[in-house]
Amino acid sequence: MLLKELSEQDIIKRLTAILLSDSPSRIAETDTLRTSREDRQPSSGSGRFRPPLMRGVRLGPGHDAAVVTPNAGFDLVVTCDQQVEGTHFDLELMGEEAVGRRALAAAVSDLAPFGATPLWATISVAASPEVKLETLEQVFRGLAWAADELSAPFSGGDWSKLAFVGGDLATTRGPIYLDICVIGQRPSTWAPGGRAGANPGETVYLSGPTGMAAGGFWLLKNQKTTFSGSEKLRKAFLWPEVELELGVRLWRDTRLTTCADTSDSLSEQLRLLAEASDVGVQVSEDRLLLPPTLVTVAEAMGVEPVRLVMGGGEDFRLLVTGPEGLERREKGLVPIGRVLPREEGVRLLGLDGVRRELPGPMFSHFGVVTE
Repeated sequence: MLLKELSEQDIIKRLTAILLSDSPSRIAETDTLRTSREDRQPSSGSGRFRPPLMRGVRLGPGHDAAVVTPNAGFDLVVTCDQQVEGTHFDLELMGEEAVGRRALAAAVSDLAPFGATPLWATISVAASPEVKLETLEQVFRGLAWAADELSAPFSGGDWSKLAFVGGDLATTRGPIYLDICVIGQRPSTWAPGGRAGANPGETVYLSGPTGMAAGGFWLLKNQKTTFSGSEKLRKAFLWPEVELELGVRLWRDTRLTTCADTSDSLSEQLRLLAEASDVGVQVSEDRLLLPPTLVTVAEAMGVEPVRLVMGGGEDFRLLVTGPEGLERREKGLVPIGRVLPREEGVRLLGLDGVRRELPGPMFSHFGVVTE
């Protein structure tokens, strides 16, 4: 059924029902969209934890605005992210549910560097009247599953599900457009965070391998399925990990000075870090993480592995600066370089001992490899 064959209110009801459903894999066939539900526990034998749906929501979908109650002693952290068909995603290549899941992951990933817990989200959609309703329903199922997966603990071990509290729908002659706003919380006693605050002499850390998502995208686009470990690469692109709990632990348990995610590539984040903190940065090639799978796909792509690691984006790893030895407290961190005085610039120390400029980003969303 095409969108133009339905009323706007019918479309909104169908899509909202998916986001509020107890079972995101199945549309809730109801005309009345409830704005609050009882806390849910795992179903017998399912092993899947389902946290409370809409904590802190006094008034949710179906009204001109949502009314939510923040927790005392916490700051709110707000972020927005846009996803445009043909620029950020390809429905045929990725599948509708993966598009939805990845769209929410991209938005929520901006909270991880602040140690923030996601609480509420809004979703605005623009689509052509010729788009099938079933296409948007599948995208929204991906959003609903992601909301479950990206739920995170409050202080004290209690849990809350990321809840969609509103949104908007519009028609367009262009591609499908998704705009997601996410609101999270973090203790007011913590420093604001961000990229400014690194000091010469500190260590630069990374929370995991980068370049995996870019390699996975290349495999999908070129229909390569015979690589050893190819499934891990594809998953890195389609279902990226968002390190929310790591972000909380870093701000709570360590003395970090800056934190950012690597969605725009490791190279780009290092440059932004240096600019915001007015420092120089040197990363050592021999400290970068190079899983065998990444080396294999880099060879198939015809690029040096270090180029993929530095220039590939969409991995959502955390780039952290702080005192030496943080990796002993937080096992997820790997020291990859040092913060230097500003006049030292931003450089990569090669295996041959030569300092070079950082490689640029490899992809402009779904663009081609650039130098």
